[in-house]
Amino acid sequence: MTNWKIKHNSFQAIYRHPFGALPVTTALTLQIAINTTESNYSVYVHLIYEKEDKQEVLRMEEKTGNHSSHLLTAHITMPNQPQLIWYYFEIKYGDRSFFYGRKYSEESGGGATYPDLPPAWQITVYKKDTQVPKWWKHAIIYQIFPDRFYRHGELEMEKASNHALIHAHWDDEPIYIRDQVGNVIRWDFFGGNLKGIIEKLDYIQSLGVTVIYLNPIFKAESNHRYDTGDYHKIDPLLGTIEDLQQLIEAAKKRNIEIMLDGVFNHTGSNSVYFNKKGEYHSVGAYQSNDSPYIDWYTFYAYPDHYESWWGINTLPTLQLDHGSVQQFLVDAPDSVIQFWQSKGIHHWRLDVADELTDDFIRKIKKQLKLVNPNAVLLGEVWEDASNKVAYGKRRDYLLGDELDAVMHYPLRKMLFDYIAGKCDANRFVNQYMTIAEHYPKEHFYGTMNLLSSHDVERMATVLDNELSPQFKDQARLDMIDKQIRSISLFLFILPGVPSIYYGDEVGIIGGEDPANRHPFPWGKENNDRLEWFRKIAEIRNKYDALRTGDWKITLLNEDIIMFERFIQSTTDVFGDRAEKGHFIFIMNRHLTDEKEVTLPYDNGMNWYNLFKQQKSSHQIRLEPMSCQLFVQQD
Repeated sequence: MTNWKIKHNSFQAIYRHPFGALPVTTALTLQIAINTTESNYSVYVHLIYEKEDKQEVLRMEEKTGNHSSHLLTAHITMPNQPQLIWYYFEIKYGDRSFFYGRKYSEESGGGATYPDLPPAWQITVYKKDTQVPKWWKHAIIYQIFPDRFYRHGELEMEKASNHALIHAHWDDEPIYIRDQVGNVIRWDFFGGNLKGIIEKLDYIQSLGVTVIYLNPIFKAESNHRYDTGDYHKIDPLLGTIEDLQQLIEAAKKRNIEIMLDGVFNHTGSNSVYFNKKGEYHSVGAYQSNDSPYIDWYTFYAYPDHYESWWGINTLPTLQLDHGSVQQFLVDAPDSVIQFWQSKGIHHWRLDVADELTDDFIRKIKKQLKLVNPNAVLLGEVWEDASNKVAYGKRRDYLLGDELDAVMHYPLRKMLFDYIAGKCDANRFVNQYMTIAEHYPKEHFYGTMNLLSSHDVERMATVLDNELSPQFKDQARLDMIDKQIRSISLFLFILPGVPSIYYGDEVGIIGGEDPANRHPFPWGKENNDRLEWFRKIAEIRNKYDALRTGDWKITLLNEDIIMFERFIQSTTDVFGDRAEKGHFIFIMNRHLTDEKEVTLPYDNGMNWYNLFKQQKSSHQIRLEPMSCQLFVQQD
């Protein structure tokens, strides 16, 4: 195929317009450039419609051309039904043919030739008029693991389980006490509670936070409380329903919303509903075939062999398709969702969304929006949520009727891989653009952008583990601090909703669970780190363009990425009134080399360095592992 030069790049308007995900019935133009000495050939675009289980082959028409260079076009109208469409090209000449598809199977953008069926480009077709609540796209999230944030008052020991280990000192290390086969036999607690969060609301507000996302707070046996014992009760170690309502009201006065963690795939084995230990005044499914909850679970050999989440026998799986389970969780007036709506809870993060059915997620969203149209449903999804396959089924998370937002774990991996040198700037840009192409704009601007969480290593520890051994002692700490400043500022100026995992802002370190759940180090904070996070939150909250402005990412070289945010008129990307502004973020990820960069738009545009607080020339020097943020001045 040496006499063929072919190009289609889904990121470039000349080849695919409009960019990205599209509403149903939208018109799309696809183009492909062919440079060849062959004269007798034809080009076809193959379209695969997932929901309709059909394929379509369209012959592409020549738009422009000469003796060897040709641009061919196909006009397509998106279907009425939200779904994924996949496309690739076939070139036929004489009695032969070959194909042109994605260069990388997991990334969009450029293409490559293949002798057989190639990886295809994705088009996400979503429900028209899909909207994520406006306030959410302007938010900053603070995630709290309740037992480890702050304890108000003395710990009431009588409220703890007989199996609990209560730490005598707040700065103890979290531990697991396991038996010989690895099962946790005693859970450790530090005694953080809801009143403690109330007491620290002014601190949280100082970080520019507008959403507090709480890990589970319902009655449970463990310290993480993902093993729900009673969905209608607050764990007594954390407080009461009245404490939660006081938190909601006190937070509201500070323009802060409260989001709860919904654990609906499974319950605890030690619960009202399963009652394996017999500690509840109920007839649980484990205790009797006559239990009102017997059909909520799947038993393979009653009572000890049952379906559980990832085979963990303390987390028996709920049968979400069962009518009584749906009534209990969503439909009934005293269901879990409706009960907590009546108490002032409107926003939920869905634990292990992959394990929930699409119908169940739609049902939750419908109920939330019925009471409060501005309610937000966030899902735990670790991969590209637009094309996620779970249990052999393509999920519909972002097609319009399910999740408002997803946790952006792919972005976390991109950022750490880039800053650690595992991928160059070109690969980062391609991966970032792929997500931008796949996600509807509403969802792309609503992703929960995170660097740490209760399920992964804290950011400082990730960076320490990846940093070259050539950096030692204070030089190592200084370099990690530079990396944190760069990567966190980047996070705060990207489209999406930035999230702070409690304590990251004051220097908490920690590897995998339980080390990533260390108590907040009150009185021992890294104040320089804290002031940095306050500053970048203040900047994000001040400028519309950094929240709902348009964006552009540019590869300058393998070590330098430039990211622009801008509003050029009086409206943002969603058509809402917004203040005009143009920002440029530049990061040099090289650990030892200074870099020289020329700022764009050298046509009378003036740039001001927000952190150096001075005007900038167009020719700038970036120190090793550093970033700068510029704003246009008239």
